[in-house]
Order: sequence, then C-alpha cells, then structure tokens
Amino acid sequence: MRLALAAAAFVVGIGLSAARAEEAAFAAVSQAGGEVSFLSRSGPEGASVKVDDAPASIAVGPDGRTLYVTHPDRGRVTVVDAVTRTVTERFNVAGSPFGAAATDSELYVTDWTNGSLIRIDALTGATTGTISVGKSPAGLVLDLKRGRAYAADREGDAVSVVDLKAMRRVGQVKVGRAPFALGLSPDGARLFVANVQSGDLSVIDTFNLTELARTPVGRMPYGVAVTADGERVAVTLQEEAALVVLDAAKLTPLGRIKVGKYPEGVTIAADGRSAAVANWFDDSVTIVDLGSMEALSLIKTPAGPRYLAALAQ
Repeated sequence: MRLALAAAAFVVGIGLSAARAEEAAFAAVSQAGGEVSFLSRSGPEGASVKVDDAPASIAVGPDGRTLYVTHPDRGRVTVVDAVTRTVTERFNVAGSPFGAAATDSELYVTDWTNGSLIRIDALTGATTGTISVGKSPAGLVLDLKRGRAYAADREGDAVSVVDLKAMRRVGQVKVGRAPFALGLSPDGARLFVANVQSGDLSVIDTFNLTELARTPVGRMPYGVAVTADGERVAVTLQEEAALVVLDAAKLTPLGRIKVGKYPEGVTIAADGRSAAVANWFDDSVTIVDLGSMEALSLIKTPAGPRYLAALAQ
C-alpha cells in the first residue's frame, strides 16, 4: 500500500539548496535516531532527514540520489530524495523488509521474517512478486546485466540465486555460518559473502554457482563492499572494531584500519578513493582513505548508525 505524503516533507534542520546537498558523498541510516544523515569525507553535510522508527538498512537507486530505507519492525520502506533532503514516499510492505536493492523501476527487499524476496513497483509501492529464498534472508545485491538477485540466508548458511524476470530461485550456494552482507564484483563474476559466525569471507563463482574460496578475515565480519575496479574488497569486523581491505583476486590483506566500536555497514564512494564505515555503538562514521589505508575522519551521527549508501558525485 502506498501512503500519500503532503508536499512538505518532515526534514530536521534548515532546508539546503540542491547544490549543497550534492556535496555529500555518503548517506547513513541511524536505527536508534530514526534519521538519515549526509556526510562528506570530512564531516556532516547539512540537514538530516527524519524517517520512521527503527530504520535498518539503506539502498540508493541508479540515479544516485533516491534512497530506500527499510523498517523491518514496521513493515515499511521510506523513500528519501538525497538532493532535496525530503521524504517523498512511504510504502507498506507485508513482512519485515531488511536488505534492499533498486533498479530504475523496481525495488527488491528481503523479508527476513517470512524468508522471501519481495519485488515492489518503485513508483506505486505495490508488491508485484514474492519468492522464497531461505529461512531468514538479509543482505541483497542485484546483477542487472544477468537479470539476477543474490540473497544471503543468515540462518540457512547459504546464498540464494534468483532470476529476476521469472521471479524464480535458480540456485543456492552453501557458504560459511551466518552469511549476512554481500558484495558483487563489477563484472558480476564473483560474489563476496561475509560469514558472521564463522569469521570468514566466502567467494562464489557466479557462473558455476560454486564456492571458489573461503578465507578467515577476523571476528564477526559483517559488512562488505567492492571497489568499482574490482581490485579490492573491504570487510567490517564487528568484534575487532576494524575494517580489513583485501586483494579481491588473491584474498590477501592489503590493510587493516582501526574504526569505531562495533562497525556494521561499509560502502565505497563513487570515485573509489574512500570508504565509509558505520560504527553502531559509537554513534559515528569513520571515513577511510583506500590509498593510504588510514582513517581520515571520525564523524558523529544520530544514534545507532548501521548502514550507508554512496551518493552520486
């Protein structure tokens, strides 16, 4: 069900011009604060946007400015315009939407209560398809060139492969224990999977749908991001307050950066020069230079940041 909104959206702080809003490189969603904040590499960029209670994850559309924020406890998705800093839509979704990924016309969310992948019309908010993808799916990525979705089943220790056109599961790959976040190489050939409980990173060959490798990375790997050139993969380690960066081909460590307490989501800026890490227990985001492998800044955010999205630059 689509919830109509008044023309004026609820925005915290003073409205910004579109030019200023576009300076932000990242958007962070804070679960306890119920807000989306906008960050440059050095600090906060203007007004944050108030959304519904207990937001979980965030995804950015292909335009680089439309943000989709999931609320699993409320069965809702909030749509935010990152340039105007306004809430533009609210969609009710049956179940508990968590992971999200979008095309120009459709939004896909994992429902970790009912074990399904849900397809939503991005204009109307209507549900247009549902398919079972395991016991408790969390992380989600799309490969639009091949018309696929990959969903991590945290309780089934597997990744489901879905044909988006047919909305049919076409494969399942066993990985480590409690897979959560996913990162896809730019060519779509490799899928990186953070296995929280087994402390390792799985690499899936997406052509043969087999696990190519599994390498230890540290205690409680949670978030995953792949650089646009496909050469590096970044993984957050919740219990070590660290970000580890690996060579994507060799799976050898290139750097280990100290970040805030209990890091969760990680994303890489559109230009590939820096990564942002959401430190859930510290109410902060760490910006990391991927060239020097050093922390550039620690930015305070509304309470409980969990996930981030990279904005168009």
